[in-house]
Amino acid sequence: MTLIKKEFLTFLSFLSGIGVFLMSSAFQSMAYWGNDSTWYWIGVSFTYFLGLIGIVLLVFVIKRRKEEKEESGFGLSMFEMVTSITLICGFLWTTFIIIAGMSGI
Repeated sequence: MTLIKKEFLTFLSFLSGIGVFLMSSAFQSMAYWGNDSTWYWIGVSFTYFLGLIGIVLLVFVIKRRKEEKEESGFGLSMFEMVTSITLICGFLWTTFIIIAGMSGI
């Protein structure tokens, strides 16, 4: 039962990482809502918050695995590695979009 829960939390974390990429394109269009950039920054905040939720879920899964197996290594399943890469790339992509938007590209 706990394996299903860990896999489900990993899947939620992966969905969160995909959501970061989807929201990064959404908050770019939010920059044109209204007269100022309030909606843009709301979208950026929501995107980073979604990514942080994914990271917290993934850390919770890894910590739970270490407690159960009592192993000293940092062994991740393939899906957990893909989820980690997705979340890291999502944060980097969002940061790149913010920097590019602020510089006027």
